[in-house]
Amino acid sequence: MSQGLDAAMEVPVEADEAWWGGAAADGLAMPFADGYRTDLRDLGGNQGMPLLLSSHGRYVWSDRPFAFEMADGALRVRADAAAGVVLGDGHGDLASAYRALVTERFRPHGQPPDARLFTAPQYNLWIETLFNPTQRGVLEYAQAVLDHGLPPGVLMIDDNWHEAYGTWTFHPGRFPDPAAMLARLHELGFTVMLWLVPYVTPDTETFRALRDADLLIRDARGRVAIGEWWNGHGAALDLLDPDAVRWLSRALKELTRLGVDGFKFDGGEPPFYAGLGRPDPHAYTVAWNRFGLDHPLNEFRDAWLAANLPLAQRQRDKAHAWHGRDGLAALVPNALAQSLTGHAYTCPDMIGGGEYQSFGSATFDPELFVRSAQASALFPMMQFSAAPWRLLDAEHFDHCREAARLHERLGPEILALAKDAARTGEPILRPLEYDHPGHGYASVTDQFLLGADVLVAPVTEPGATTRTVTIPPGHWRADDGQRYEGPVTVTVDAPLSRLPWFRRTTPAPGPA
Repeated sequence: MSQGLDAAMEVPVEADEAWWGGAAADGLAMPFADGYRTDLRDLGGNQGMPLLLSSHGRYVWSDRPFAFEMADGALRVRADAAAGVVLGDGHGDLASAYRALVTERFRPHGQPPDARLFTAPQYNLWIETLFNPTQRGVLEYAQAVLDHGLPPGVLMIDDNWHEAYGTWTFHPGRFPDPAAMLARLHELGFTVMLWLVPYVTPDTETFRALRDADLLIRDARGRVAIGEWWNGHGAALDLLDPDAVRWLSRALKELTRLGVDGFKFDGGEPPFYAGLGRPDPHAYTVAWNRFGLDHPLNEFRDAWLAANLPLAQRQRDKAHAWHGRDGLAALVPNALAQSLTGHAYTCPDMIGGGEYQSFGSATFDPELFVRSAQASALFPMMQFSAAPWRLLDAEHFDHCREAARLHERLGPEILALAKDAARTGEPILRPLEYDHPGHGYASVTDQFLLGADVLVAPVTEPGATTRTVTIPPGHWRADDGQRYEGPVTVTVDAPLSRLPWFRRTTPAPGPA
């Protein structure tokens, strides 16, 4: 992280030109305004790509992380001298610039992640169990999902199901019979994922075995490097060593034999590896992402150079808050940023917030929880964690259940879009500017298109009972039956029971 950036490029910003790209966690700042600056050596704990792209069909690409800023009417890029910064021009509009990058830099993989991630709500036990998941608690949560009329789906057992970090076996005290638990979850209709990180708790048998086999990252003096991550201090598996990768693969294969279906691959942030003294910390994030390709049922929060790979990409932890970088209002802008950087398979954070310290300390807001569920309902994926049946009264819970049923109802359509994204590289969730250039839609970042034919305008302001919606060209029918002909801006009723969304009733225009 201390290495300097000594190559520079300055791109004059044209009149009415808007720019996106870089770190998905900065979606609220996109399109970028004068005064914005960042350094992609730190991605803010989420996805990133070394690209910028504009509404005028231009793009910037580099082979390495770079820093950039918008200042005095120009986009200024600083990179390593050997990074190879490229300016692409002449593509006409935002979608064409994106498609050029797909063709030239990150071609479609061909297969999406596991279909089960898209067709039903996901359930993560993090908020309900925190660091103390148990076999009994997992089964009770799954049964409660069904008892309260929610559909079964992917169920994720989060942190501390295991023994020490790096020892990826079920804790025998908390999970006395994991095979029986997994079999029961499958009987109930759930698919099961387990959380893990590429870190190893020091002073454990696993640590000593990995150290002696030379499978851990070492510092400049040849000692095992110890770094600080959010749960304390740990060593790191050397993901650039094929032997270390094979060791972890064997551990996960034993879990799949037991009945585990997939894995949530947490951690892997470049700053952690930079703190261990690695000269190319992003290489370990890349290796972590590539490791996940062997498991179609997956989830990542940190990614670099992973555009168009079949990996489910979750947004960084959201607070139990309406506004701010990690509030509900950031959900859609960050999803648009994910999509425009090639991460089509976007998953919002847990409904109501996944940042447990914020969630636990904040005054619980049932309205926020409902609006969070609605905002997630027509994302490619949606994920519950805090149990709505525990936290909400009957009326508020009904609204959340309706959001889950809406996602399930449109699940086949969402899956079809995911398969198309795998084939073509087209985003699933996209800004209006992508499909409708030339209408001044670059600044519309609080609503989105699901594919080309579904327009979604979630409510992300507290107390709001109406919603202003920008409707693009075409004929559209709203969820309440009202019909609109765009382009037009309208104000619609949006009581707490409603997520405003619209379906195109005329064929979508072809690619520009």
